Amino acid sequence: MRSNHSRAFVAIMMAVLVGGLAGCPGAKIPGRGGKVDPNTCGNYAVSDAGRKLKAFLEATVKLEEAVKGVEVEVRTGCDAMAKELGLDAKGDTKDVCNRVFAQIKEDLSVGIQANASLTIDYKPAVCRVDVQAAASVAAECEASASGNVTVECSGSCSGTCSGECDGTCKGGSGGSECNGECDGVCRGECSSGCEGEADVQASAECEAKAEVYASAEVECTPAELNVEADASVVVDAPRTDRVIAAMKAGLPQILTVEAKLRPLAKAAKTWAATARSLGEAGAELAKSFEDQALCISGQISAAVAAVANIEASVSVSVEVSASASGSVGTN
Repeated sequence: MRSNHSRAFVAIMMAVLVGGLAGCPGAKIPGRGGKVDPNTCGNYAVSDAGRKLKAFLEATVKLEEAVKGVEVEVRTGCDAMAKELGLDAKGDTKDVCNRVFAQIKEDLSVGIQANASLTIDYKPAVCRVDVQAAASVAAECEASASGNVTVECSGSCSGTCSGECDGTCKGGSGGSECNGECDGVCRGECSSGCEGEADVQASAECEAKAEVYASAEVECTPAELNVEADASVVVDAPRTDRVIAAMKAGLPQILTVEAKLRPLAKAAKTWAATARSLGEAGAELAKSFEDQALCISGQISAAVAAVANIEASVSVSVEVSASASGSVGTN
């Protein structure tokens, strides 16, 4: 067993190495490649703190993939509309999508009579989060039975909410438990998925992983959209027709993303708060891992560095999907 003096010496040497290597361009510190990799620091997950940290790093990788995937879906929808509108689709996602919606607005202002509108038949996407799966993820992270982890459905439990319903319980049996559809917060088991968010109560790292995994693996029925124009209000048929073709080509995909974003944005917020907290405690936390301290420090830094990019990507997807909803009159 190492003495306290030995531990202090190791900690001091680590600090010296980090400072020295930071100024050496050719030096490589494990885990400091700018990319989060939960498996790069050896057997650090054998301890309770290590297991939870690895869970958080796994959540980081999963969230980065999910956020990128959502933005790709948004961009694909905007690109499809840009093609129908004859627009150049070069530029970042926000720029292209803004030009698409501006062109739609301009074409409609010329294509149909003032104060007239298109006939839109819209069926929104429905996304369901598996709160039981979220509970299992959190329980594995905590190394405890799932019964020791609290996961609530915040939104609408379309199946049976076997627990308290903080909202409206439909078709329930009465009493303290709902045992019916819950529109609000289901504080118990939601049998057919949660149309909303999984609100996990666990340690910060485990909460982040459970919410990220639940939102990343959400199941959605796609949005459906049919757009028509009454001939009596059409002033410029070619421009009206291309707007309708554009909306049909790209809006359903973006409107489906809007439904996915509700649980994903909430999970990203939970994850970002945990990342910042770990960043603040990074130096002290890393010391507790002794031989893996340098690698752990690098992984925490990489996770903190990912916060800005993830938040920016979520923000772009939220803004574009809001514009999409506005174009079909849902907000």
